[in-house]
Amino acid sequence: MKKLFIVAVILCLAVPSLVFGQEAEKKPSPLQVYLSEKTPENFVEAYNTYNAQIADSMDYSSVMSIAWLNLFELDRNEEAIAVYEKLNEATPKWSCPWRHKGQAYYQMKNYPEAEKALLKAIETRKEHYDAYIWLAEVYRDWGQYDKGIATLAEGLSYYGKDIEDPEKEYSSVDVAFLHLDLLKKAGKSGTEAYQHVLEHAKILAPEDERLKQY
Repeated sequence: MKKLFIVAVILCLAVPSLVFGQEAEKKPSPLQVYLSEKTPENFVEAYNTYNAQIADSMDYSSVMSIAWLNLFELDRNEEAIAVYEKLNEATPKWSCPWRHKGQAYYQMKNYPEAEKALLKAIETRKEHYDAYIWLAEVYRDWGQYDKGIATLAEGLSYYGKDIEDPEKEYSSVDVAFLHLDLLKKAGKSGTEAYQHVLEHAKILAPEDERLKQY
């Protein structure tokens, strides 16, 4: 799932040039160079370049690039969160930074802050499909299984209605196993709903090892 982050941010921002730069076809951006060869030198070069670009103004593409450098190379969730907060302050109605901040808090196991950020993502874009799915993950790991089930059900109602490709944000296979996990932990393994989701998971991923858990 984590490997899909870079796809998610590109799609979530809607315009690929926001991350990679408008001159991407002519010359690779520092982030592209780093992604093609993840060396310490390329990381430092990209980090310094983007820092310089935001020194005098709020350059959103540079801010987001720094956030992703932190997450992918060093897993510095705290630093990434600080970057997202800058975006929250500058563009409070932009749903994407709220969603990704929620995910960063989730990875830190700070579930109250993850919930707060993801709810804000949903408030700023009601149909933000993957924000619901990540919030359901938060509730699962937080032990609030019924809340997770309800949140997941609401999120699924927006499948295909958001501006992003839902399969690239959070695959239906992973959603099915998240749903199974929530139902199982909520003590609903014997229900019709559980059996329906289980059969759906078998159709989607008949060879998936996770089926053995259910």
